[in-house]
Amino acid sequence: MSAAKDDELQTLDTADLAKVTGGAGDDFSSMMPLLAIMMRKHSAAAAPPPPAAVPPWQPTITVDGVPQQLSQTGTGTFTTSTG
Repeated sequence: MSAAKDDELQTLDTADLAKVTGGAGDDFSSMMPLLAIMMRKHSAAAAPPPPAAVPPWQPTITVDGVPQQLSQTGTGTFTTSTG
């Protein structure tokens, strides 16, 4: 079975392409502002809340059940004053 001559696509001259307007690209570009707004709202709604501020850990020292005052040193250790 041979292909009929009518089944072949015609070749366009590049000069003819200068006259072409519209098309799928124009349709999509007109929707871009709407898509951008929708994506911004979607990403803003999906963003997790910022983590709560967690205070730094501090040990609890008690002497005979009485909490002692602690001071943190520059090296990350703690000292207690004895009186």
